[in-house]
Amino acid sequence: MEPILPSAILIYYSLEDIGHDSINKFLSNLVERSLRDLECSYCIEIKEDDQTVEPLTYGRIASYYYLKHETIRKFKEQLRPELPLHDLLSVLTDAEEYAELPVRHNEDQLNSQLAQQLPLQVNPHSFDSAHTKTHLLLQAHFSHAQLPCSDYTTDTKTVLDNAIRICQ
Repeated sequence: MEPILPSAILIYYSLEDIGHDSINKFLSNLVERSLRDLECSYCIEIKEDDQTVEPLTYGRIASYYYLKHETIRKFKEQLRPELPLHDLLSVLTDAEEYAELPVRHNEDQLNSQLAQQLPLQVNPHSFDSAHTKTHLLLQAHFSHAQLPCSDYTTDTKTVLDNAIRICQ
């Protein structure tokens, strides 16, 4: 394995140089951005002194169930008691945890075909999306629909395993 060149580090991290001050400034900005993201996701509260960070209930939930803060934010902002079932399914399948579900080569076509067999419509321009595939796999599971290939059976197991953790 070849060593990483300092110039590659500079470009990748958008650093001016690899001096102590540049790296310290980069890391300080990274920590501050991360804290602000967590605050916007209702996971922490940054006190008025800008030095004290307090965990909030949603942050504890995210930590306990290994949820991404973006999922917590989405759920906090979109879930409500009167939400219809199809919207509830959409909120669940838009969870950030499903972003990494594999959509393999030509699976967009399989997703399109599967969508025609299922009761709830999805965006026809998003068949290459992991979230759309998740939506289709959950619908297929609930509808006992035939899956197009064995990879979809494996993916359904992954989706269901994650759904338990996410819904808790």
